[in-house]
Amino acid sequence: MYTLDKSDYKSILLKFYLQIEQSSQLLDQAQISIDTSKIRNIVYLGLGASGLAGDLLHDVLFDCLKVPMNVVGGYFVPGYCTKETLVIASSYSGQTEETIAATKKAIESGAQLLVVTSGGELLRLAKENNLSLIQLPEKFRSRHVLGLLFFPLYHFLGRNQFISNYDAGLTNLIKFVKEFNQRNDYPTFNGPILSRSLAYTIEDKVPVIYSTAPYLRSVSKSWKNEIEQKAKALAIAGVIPEMNHNEIVGWEWNSDLVKNFVTIFLENKDVDPRVLKRIEISKEIIKKRGVEVVEVYADGQTRLEKVFSLVLLGDWVSYYLALLYKKDPTEIENVDYIRQKMGELR
Repeated sequence: MYTLDKSDYKSILLKFYLQIEQSSQLLDQAQISIDTSKIRNIVYLGLGASGLAGDLLHDVLFDCLKVPMNVVGGYFVPGYCTKETLVIASSYSGQTEETIAATKKAIESGAQLLVVTSGGELLRLAKENNLSLIQLPEKFRSRHVLGLLFFPLYHFLGRNQFISNYDAGLTNLIKFVKEFNQRNDYPTFNGPILSRSLAYTIEDKVPVIYSTAPYLRSVSKSWKNEIEQKAKALAIAGVIPEMNHNEIVGWEWNSDLVKNFVTIFLENKDVDPRVLKRIEISKEIIKKRGVEVVEVYADGQTRLEKVFSLVLLGDWVSYYLALLYKKDPTEIENVDYIRQKMGELR
């Protein structure tokens, strides 16, 4: 079973805590010359793992950010980009063509830029235009370095007073993440492993994953992305309360295909009572269709611990699901094919 993991992705998961440890040092080594006193809004450019890092930053810091933040995945920047805008351009490879194009437009807008990359064209642009730069270590794939994409920026925002309740050390989080991942390491861990059990529950089903806004908004998207990338299987993601105004009606679908679905509710007990009520009503509607409903609760004490417990759990679930489907969790053949064909248009 484990010979399918040709790149030893499991070891990357087990060492995720090191990315948190390294993040402060990466920021210390960065070349940054941002006049933070002039910043009135933040635009984050990124797709894939880089985009997810931006979404998670936005959600985790939802009520802590002191300036508006907008995450953009595409070739363009908003029209409100000015010298009072901090544009964070993130692409681990430095070769994401949408982010490169948007970065060029951000430079033209006069915005202040902070580039996060390990190399490629984005690194060349940063150096050519004397842009502030957090340079990441090379030789990884972007989806392997979510921690390096997220935490240096968390520290940057915290050190520059863009957020309240900043935890400069993250010591407890590092310990929590290390222990959490060890509890999901089969067959080393001697006990029940939730992620592996969930993979078997999802096997040969279409998982429909729901999380709650604002703090867990992007977590369902994270699970969807990981299952699609690693297990090479389709998944659906939604967010409560938004899904109560549209997608919930879709569960009236009179088709036997619904029996091939399994719903997973990613929950945090510390949410607004009205949101809790919406979750319960949504489960009731879905169960009436004979669809299995699985409840998964966030672990940990702090918001960062709770969010990353669910993000990492999804990572482990997708890893075990990939092995069940006899897929290498690190291969992304269709993504590479699209990049190749798009590259031929230049």
